[in-house]
Amino acid sequence: MIGIVKSSLPEGRNLDARAALQAAAQMGLKGVLFNSLFDLSPTLDPAELRAVRTEADRLGLYISSMLGVLNPALPFRGEPIAKAGGGDLETGVKRLVRLAADIGIHDMFFVIGMIEERFHETVSWHDQRHALAAMLLRCAPVLRECKSKLLLKTHEEITTSEVVALVRTVGPDLLGIAFDPVNVVCRLEDPVEAARRVAPYVAQVHVDDAIVRFQEGGIRRYLAPVGEGVLDWETIIALMPEARVWVEMHSGQFAMPVFDPAWLAAQPDIVLVEYASVLAMATSFGRREMRWNQDTPIERLPHALRRFQP
Repeated sequence: MIGIVKSSLPEGRNLDARAALQAAAQMGLKGVLFNSLFDLSPTLDPAELRAVRTEADRLGLYISSMLGVLNPALPFRGEPIAKAGGGDLETGVKRLVRLAADIGIHDMFFVIGMIEERFHETVSWHDQRHALAAMLLRCAPVLRECKSKLLLKTHEEITTSEVVALVRTVGPDLLGIAFDPVNVVCRLEDPVEAARRVAPYVAQVHVDDAIVRFQEGGIRRYLAPVGEGVLDWETIIALMPEARVWVEMHSGQFAMPVFDPAWLAAQPDIVLVEYASVLAMATSFGRREMRWNQDTPIERLPHALRRFQP
């Protein structure tokens, strides 16, 4: 099955839920992953949520949703979730899980934050991950009641080793992985080796492509059309054949000061052979012009659809 993240549809951010479903169906896609439950109903009205479910069923589409940004140690990141809980983050998570389960969504994904969270000056990265694990364990009764699990995305701020450790701490019945391999190079991980680490816990995979290019002080990740970047999609998909596939056109370009001893010291999970692999990607790209407009990710959508649609 291949579906699409709503914001990656043409004009996706401006479409209401029904229009997004209809657009996906017209493109021959099999599902829509909404960027939040608020995309289905701005007020989280159960009747509106059920109406979207009904329309998805009419069109024969699978639906899912992002939970949001969930970081109890830095709660400002999760304001929409807290809003759903009357100002309380944990209450918001539980309410959103129940609302999603009521319309057949049992696999919402989330991220811990943005790349700067890893280097936060006052709240350590360790403490952020510890607070997240503790909250998820407190939400366990609701997740089990709803027969749901949350999926932690491999985002640019977190290593796959850290994601796997959180899954094992919380329990794979409650927490799985949304694998987004264009992000792992930001943590100097080889995408195929990262895929091998996370594969036992992956429930969904996010499709895009990227290149790595040298710049002053290190390297930078840029996004590229599928098939023109560094990702070995054939191998990655073979490692997680049961995962749902979602097309997601990213937009962030991230710099990594890969020769800075202090920055490297703050990355204890770096594996030498994978560090070398990422630098080899940059060497391979060389001095070629980075010709893809990073401000118009939708231009890459046809490449992804050609690669993954039957």
